[in-house]
Amino acid sequence: MRIAGRMKMGYYPTPARVVDYIKKWLSFPPAPFTALDPCCGEGIALEHLVRGSEAITYGVELDEQRADAAQDRIQNVLKCGIGETRIAHQSYSLLFLNPPYDEATLEEDADIKTERQEKAFLRMTVPYLVPGGVIIYIIPQKRLNRGIARLLASRFERVNVFRFPDPEYDDFQQVVVFGVRKSVNSLDDGVALKLQNVPNRKLKPLPETDTAQYSVPPAGPLKLFRSTVIDPEELAKQMAQSPLWRRFDAMTTRSELKLPRPPLPLHSGHLGLLLAAGKLDGVVGEGPDRHVVKGKVTKVVSRVEEYKGDVLEQRELDRYVVSIKIMNRNGEIRELT
Repeated sequence: MRIAGRMKMGYYPTPARVVDYIKKWLSFPPAPFTALDPCCGEGIALEHLVRGSEAITYGVELDEQRADAAQDRIQNVLKCGIGETRIAHQSYSLLFLNPPYDEATLEEDADIKTERQEKAFLRMTVPYLVPGGVIIYIIPQKRLNRGIARLLASRFERVNVFRFPDPEYDDFQQVVVFGVRKSVNSLDDGVALKLQNVPNRKLKPLPETDTAQYSVPPAGPLKLFRSTVIDPEELAKQMAQSPLWRRFDAMTTRSELKLPRPPLPLHSGHLGLLLAAGKLDGVVGEGPDRHVVKGKVTKVVSRVEEYKGDVLEQRELDRYVVSIKIMNRNGEIRELT
């Protein structure tokens, strides 16, 4: 079955009921902590997950419209791809990762030679977690291949995998991976083998629980979280906070940019040139005199041949033909040349 996220260019937001189940597995500290969603969409899932806690939230989203929507829900949002960011390592308490699905490699086979987005996002974002930080990794069950299994087994301990509860699993066949970031990377072959067999196993659904199994550690605000892509709106905000810019602004005088008035009125020749150049194209007049004007200049080349004794002389003469088309309110078109 093809994954429904394909219809949204690989983007499929985590269902609210699944987020509710995940939240019950987590224990948040009374002190501030940091939470990152590196493909946050509209920010609904992360905002829902940490609601009521002391979380300082961070999100990255490539789609401009979704990023704008996420800014209403997440405190810090970068409008770019995760590969276009500079983020401090070992800074996040919680990583919520539901990566986009790679349509270019949407085969049913779990093992392929190219690196899918699911693994690429995992590889790039794991270093951002503090030791003891918690990962929530959502991935289609058949995509958890050997490479992803070994990456998880070497970076995380206390790893648990559950499938989505019904009926969400029937539609999208996704699993949730929980884990705690190791302080030192070391491959656990047993965990790697267990994870590698996930695509062929019948997994238990994610259960509701009254006892949190994973404690999210506290962490302070990030010192480095920015995009390498220049966003005009973000640049304006940063400049407004710059002491140097405020000093420059105080020392200079602003003036409005106005178009200069011509020294003399335009005569008919000027108007003709403006019409021919297309500078006055559009709707002109009102009521019965309302019409559309379109001007155009066409280059016409004429060839002249003349014998001078035994020599044939050929000349090309260029001339420019001005034409102005006018369409009145009745749809009648006239051409002036």
